[in-house]
Amino acid sequence: MQTIPLLYAVADDRKVMVGPAEFDGREFSVRDPQKINTVSRLKTGAERGKVLLVDTVGVNVGKFNASFIEYCRVPGNDLWLVEPVYDDIDVLDAFIGYADKIVFPYDDIRGDEVLKDILEISDNCVPLLFIRNGKCKGGDPARIADRLVSLGFHNIVVADLDGSVTDDAWDMLQDICGGLICYSPRREIGIEPHIKAEDVFPLTFTGN
Repeated sequence: MQTIPLLYAVADDRKVMVGPAEFDGREFSVRDPQKINTVSRLKTGAERGKVLLVDTVGVNVGKFNASFIEYCRVPGNDLWLVEPVYDDIDVLDAFIGYADKIVFPYDDIRGDEVLKDILEISDNCVPLLFIRNGKCKGGDPARIADRLVSLGFHNIVVADLDGSVTDDAWDMLQDICGGLICYSPRREIGIEPHIKAEDVFPLTFTGN
């Protein structure tokens, strides 16, 4: 199993700050932020690692946050930046920074018609499916994943923030997408994921 560390981040005075996060069911917040270069778990040696970095401000409002990507850099690691995009123009702007991959919430794109345009710009774009009550954007996550794979997306991140994805559903999603990244901070997954996103700092749930 491959594990990718995940960090919730904010920008402060042109620096990326990370720390323990809270989720109230609608928005993320970062408590006691520290500079990202002080996080010992992030690799800085000869072997490059990967890190998922969540732009909490952008994700909370569901809009591309140009002021955040400008300062995002994680030396020694491939940066998988979780950043909302609305259309292909946002994707072009997102790659102006240091991101190796743009992980974009499926909820926030203009519509499925832009998915082909996004892939034409770069195959380093990764859809992120937020699951609520077993659904993504009101639809079946497996059907959405199947469509994304058929379009040409090799990786998909699935974030189960309420613990509603069953083990059978995880198994089906992995069968659909061999490059699935599983993120389930509220419930331990009963099957072994091929790729797992794991919080570096604790994520606390304060909502219902």
